[in-house]
Amino acid sequence: MAKWIPGAAVFGLLCLMIIPAPGIWGVLIGAACVLAIVGSLCMLALDRVASAILAWRERVRARRLGRARAVRAGFGVIRKV
Repeated sequence: MAKWIPGAAVFGLLCLMIIPAPGIWGVLIGAACVLAIVGSLCMLALDRVASAILAWRERVRARRLGRARAVRAGFGVIRKV
């Protein structure tokens, strides 16, 4: 979803508060604005959760493939982890 959609929906709701639309049209416009805001927030949350899961899977996969890191263990000694 585009980033300007929630802003446009908030602007639409503010316009409905200032200049109310009559009857069912006001309800429909308000419902469309609220659905756009809630939908974009859900998509943003889903995107962040999916990104976090993919980053976690990549870290697990990197460990599992055996990419060893050199760690200093003491005076002149290096061991693989």
